[in-house]
Amino acid sequence: RARLVGRVSMDMLSVDLRGVPHPRVGDEAVLWGQDPRVEEVAARAGTIPYELLCHAGRCLA
Repeated sequence: RARLVGRVSMDMLSVDLRGVPHPRVGDEAVLWGQDPRVEEVAARAGTIPYELLCHAGRCLA
């Protein structure tokens, strides 16, 4: 797992990869799935899963 750094801005976010061994441009990043589940991410963000899924649908491909 990696921590977000700062706030989401212009549909972009920054991630602290210091704990990730050998990160490379193009590596897959999982926002939610089996671990962490969308419910956990929503709880940490102070919102509900539905809100995350609706907003992400416009930004992720």
